[in-house]
Amino acid sequence: MRPRMGRFRANSDEVAAKIVDGEAILINLSTGIYYSMDGPAAVAWAMLERGAAADEIAGELADRYAVEREVTASDVESLLEELVAEGLLVPVTDGTAPTRREVELPPPDAYVAPRLDKYTDMQEMLALDPPLPGIEDIPWEPPAA
Repeated sequence: MRPRMGRFRANSDEVAAKIVDGEAILINLSTGIYYSMDGPAAVAWAMLERGAAADEIAGELADRYAVEREVTASDVESLLEELVAEGLLVPVTDGTAPTRREVELPPPDAYVAPRLDKYTDMQEMLALDPPLPGIEDIPWEPPAA
């Protein structure tokens, strides 16, 4: 099922995510699979965390990377489909917009179709059974020097 271009939110019951040095790192705590997104995909994830709708993301990518809007709209739809299929993202179905968070967008680089890189090599070590309640409240801060 292809998601319609609408609003989505991170599946915060099962997913922990952070953008570090322009790369979005996501961990599905139920499965132990972790993911990486960089470049335009990291921008898309940052905007999803801000509460942006799919069409807003496509517009930002088109403007930021000087690419045709039709291209970015198709690419964003494919990325959203993959994020939903992996259980990382869920559609907002109650009509309310997600809480808009301030998230710094990664700097622009060359445009490549946003993609989700999937890693299963640490699956057994990262999976929490059952997932940790309130995982979205755990701060991801680097240790003090």
